Amino acid sequence: MYAVITGDLVKSRKIRNEDVESVIASLKDCFLEINRLLLNGKGKFELYRGDSFQYLIPEPQKALLIGIIIRAKLRTYEPVNSIVSQKKAEKPIKYAFSDARVAIGLGKMSYDADRVTESQGEVYEKSGNAFDKLEKNNDRLLIVTRSKEINEELDTECLLADAIISKWTASTAEAIYHHLLYEKNQYELSEILNISQPAVHKRLSVYGNLKAIQAFINRYNRLITQM
Repeated sequence: MYAVITGDLVKSRKIRNEDVESVIASLKDCFLEINRLLLNGKGKFELYRGDSFQYLIPEPQKALLIGIIIRAKLRTYEPVNSIVSQKKAEKPIKYAFSDARVAIGLGKMSYDADRVTESQGEVYEKSGNAFDKLEKNNDRLLIVTRSKEINEELDTECLLADAIISKWTASTAEAIYHHLLYEKNQYELSEILNISQPAVHKRLSVYGNLKAIQAFINRYNRLITQM
């Protein structure tokens, strides 16, 4: 069984032309790091139509983690002049600038082409169907498996997780990204982000609600392993 993530940038037409190149480059770097650190170089990805992408994942139990990492990475990106100050804030708040719809399908693959977008099989059909539902319902995270019972549970959990992820600021998303992909602890994150450990804790636990996100990832892993 494989997993395929089908996605696209949210409201990409509103991204200024001078920012698009940076967003796409950031996304490519993210895919390469995921492939290197989580998939032992065995994953395959492709960007197409400028703002859309597919990622073939040979270890389906990691698909949700990867999908969340992709969204976290995109939400760290900020264009020039995107930092908005508030009167009562001690520091300017870095608002997230970009995001993605992430549709995860799980199933068999019947044809593995050199290009991901030319491959075929159940896993691509399920991912494509999930993506169509995301567009129709204006949601940003959905998982479709072979099991109707599992799908019904994951539908609810995806909605709850999306409510959390969609509120991440760029600063929060940056801390989440480094923690999930590079497994950095709070001390290491404080060094990387040049902030105090209490500030790191706030970004992860208070603003990022990491405990709930990690619980969802763990539950997904158990469900997929049992399939």
